[in-house]
Amino acid sequence: MVKRKRKVSGPEALRSLDRALDDIRRDEKQMTRLSADATARISRLREIEAEQFIALAELRLDPARKTEITGDISRAEKQARSILEKHESQFNDIAERLDSIDQEIKSIVEKRQKAQEVYEKAEAELDALSGEVFKTLKTDEKYQAQLTKANEAKSVAEHALKKTEVAEADREEKGKPYREDPLFMYLWESGYGTSSYSSNNLVRFFDKMIADMVRYHDAKPNFAILNEIPMRLREHAERLLEDADKEHAKLKKLEDKAFDAAGGKSYRVNSEKAEKEIAAIDEAQVRLEDERDELARNHSKLADGGDTAYHEAVETLTDGLQRETISELYDQARQTSSREDDLIIRKIDAVREEIVEQETDLAEAKGRLKTLAARRRELEDIEWEFKKSNFDDPRMKFDDDLIEDVLEEFLKGAITAAGYWGQWQAAQKGMNYGSRSKSKTTRSKSGPWSKGNLDFGSFGSPSSDFSRPRGSSRRGSKGSRKHGNFKTGGKF
Repeated sequence: MVKRKRKVSGPEALRSLDRALDDIRRDEKQMTRLSADATARISRLREIEAEQFIALAELRLDPARKTEITGDISRAEKQARSILEKHESQFNDIAERLDSIDQEIKSIVEKRQKAQEVYEKAEAELDALSGEVFKTLKTDEKYQAQLTKANEAKSVAEHALKKTEVAEADREEKGKPYREDPLFMYLWESGYGTSSYSSNNLVRFFDKMIADMVRYHDAKPNFAILNEIPMRLREHAERLLEDADKEHAKLKKLEDKAFDAAGGKSYRVNSEKAEKEIAAIDEAQVRLEDERDELARNHSKLADGGDTAYHEAVETLTDGLQRETISELYDQARQTSSREDDLIIRKIDAVREEIVEQETDLAEAKGRLKTLAARRRELEDIEWEFKKSNFDDPRMKFDDDLIEDVLEEFLKGAITAAGYWGQWQAAQKGMNYGSRSKSKTTRSKSGPWSKGNLDFGSFGSPSSDFSRPRGSSRRGSKGSRKHGNFKTGGKF
């Protein structure tokens, strides 16, 4: 018997993504702690190694050389310990801030859920009025005329976007031979043949030889056009989208007036107020996630000894143990049969073997930590797109395997972030989620003007490009002059 798939609502699906992110962050902190513990054990083992060499010097060297060697090692050990203490203090400070941020994120997620409940309640009241309201609007000439204009504007914008996507696909495919030619790309990125080219005479001489060899002047215009066309089409499509948004806003204004007349003003106000609160919460969450991401990177560096201070400490101690005299002392002790020598040498060998084991464990932890950090960022991107596409709307319904089996595949690396997000997008195609229009700046875009698609900006087409802002940068407009993948800078 085939198991019937359970349907989950948009808010329920979002909560599942929140829980998955919470689990990843917890695992990430745990793995960071394991890395830090391994690093700390390696540092302590280095100190034990130094102590054994001091004992060996005490046993075998004459007083003058003994004082010199033990003094050097002790100073190196003391200096290294001081550096490592500061290193540990920084690590603990970041750990505390990460814990604090995780609590803040949990708090605002709960706050968002409460605002979502207010929104859902208001929307339910408005949906109850929508049948009668739209029955009236069907005979409203002004509304119907605006609906036609909004639909036409949307259709034009959608057509322009499709042309842009075709041109961008051509750019990727036809531009590949150019991008894979290192000599061509060297000349291209240096601005050869343009006013921005500023190499000295010797470099110019050799660059000309390269340009003649790869026939750069013949290829450059083709590559420039290949890049330019998608950019211009994207800019044109974005202008059309703005025009369509304006027409849509006019349509929404007429709908709002009709709902207010039917007694729905208080519900509409509550809905819009909740939407603004949710938008502010989402922005706050992004800022916290950005801060956390930066802290997590620094925390990871401190944990695995990747920071400058730790390297300085290790080099200080290692240099003290790799002096020629120390090496000779070790070799001589191995060649004698003294019981005291043998005991110390066995301890040194055991310490060195354990250091190798700990370094192996540390390398594995670093690899796992890198994977966890990548999954977290990708899932944050997906959650952002989920919200932006209004998939958290209560009227949205998804198969539960998207938040169970497929999510697990993504977390294990069996499918990419783009592939996982594409399945979410595919799941909402062809669905109708209501009858009221929404403004471009609000969360839901359902209604007679945008049936079957809650994300006016994407028209439901799967994409591997995530638009979640990271820090001060945005990766939204694929192929634009400011954010594109190719360096034109207006040169060509």
